[in-house]
Amino acid sequence: MSSPLSKLSKSKILLLWKHWDTVEKKIKEEMIWLERNIDTFLDKEITAPKGCRECFLRRIAILVVSGKVKATEITKSPLLKSFWINKKVKKNNEPKKRHGSDWHQKTMKRIENHFLCLRYEIIREPDLNQGRADLGVYKKGKQDLLIEVGTISLFKFWRNLETMKRFTYLIVPDDNKLIEFRKN
Repeated sequence: MSSPLSKLSKSKILLLWKHWDTVEKKIKEEMIWLERNIDTFLDKEITAPKGCRECFLRRIAILVVSGKVKATEITKSPLLKSFWINKKVKKNNEPKKRHGSDWHQKTMKRIENHFLCLRYEIIREPDLNQGRADLGVYKKGKQDLLIEVGTISLFKFWRNLETMKRFTYLIVPDDNKLIEFRKN
């Protein structure tokens, strides 16, 4: 199931803003979709400045409803074993930065190998405007890809969507689904 607004054009999205009740309904639908599809660290964002889970969900939903960010849910086909190429690539000078569960580490390694096979540059835990992503994937002429594996901070996620330009934020909540947020 994709984001409720993923199929609407930007001009149709802008028309929604003329009717506040329709807009509020769309924001609520988007918040419900976000809540169902994104795992977060905590119910409250204790590291965020005076914020709450619903506040950040609403802010992210507004970015999607306004058309500033496009959100898409990508579900793995039952015939597909993995989203990622299963080929090992040896990386020189592999950093020892590690965090998260065994699943988190294995998934990061599979994603990293996938993009190395495709000749992308990979940076583990790249600095963002707010915090870090798990992986940064870069190639000249391609839009930057920031990847979060497992749980995320809603505050960090919203802040980066709000302040950064031209990138894709990919959230990997589990082995069967990806959530893509594209900002042009």
